[in-house]
Amino acid sequence: MFNFGYDIVDKMAADFPEKIAVKQFIDNDLTLEINYADLHHHSDITAYYLQKLGVKQGSRVLLAGLENKFEITFIIAALHKLCATIVFDLQNKAVDCCNELGVYAIISANNSPVIEQVTQNLDRLQTVELLISVGDPCPNYWLDLHTGTRFSKPFKPLENIDETQTSLIIFDEKTHFYGKNCPYSSKTNYVWDRFYKNMIDGETFLQNI
Repeated sequence: MFNFGYDIVDKMAADFPEKIAVKQFIDNDLTLEINYADLHHHSDITAYYLQKLGVKQGSRVLLAGLENKFEITFIIAALHKLCATIVFDLQNKAVDCCNELGVYAIISANNSPVIEQVTQNLDRLQTVELLISVGDPCPNYWLDLHTGTRFSKPFKPLENIDETQTSLIIFDEKTHFYGKNCPYSSKTNYVWDRFYKNMIDGETFLQNI
């Protein structure tokens, strides 16, 4: 049974811990390198933290404004380890997206417009139980990802994984529901698709900001 978090990220960390998994560039200047050992570690502590907050197999988690954050790589891998369903909103209508798809948690960059959208419409959210922000400062009503993961314990890989829960949803004019294990062969240039493809091909993910 295939799981991106365990069978790609963790296996590469075991086999090639020092190999560079992610390179982040700002204006063509290299600013950050993350090896597979780091990616494994940070995805594990992120998975532990999210699990303690109630994210589980089948939970739908909206990721917003993280395309330029290196944390998106940890978060995607962590959610796969939990067999959660990742949601991306291409319409920029976070509240409608969450209500329509039954989203349990939102993880957003602290400077994303989604923060204000959600914070001003808390009473409209029907299923969301968890708001997590990435970046400093952390906005009111939101939990800070880095503060939470700072005290995480070792993550224990899930047993009895239901691979049908590991999936991806793109909320757009016509919402796309991807099947088990996501669209790993996708040819789009979305950051998440490039990340999947690079990791599976054993290539370094280049994140340009």
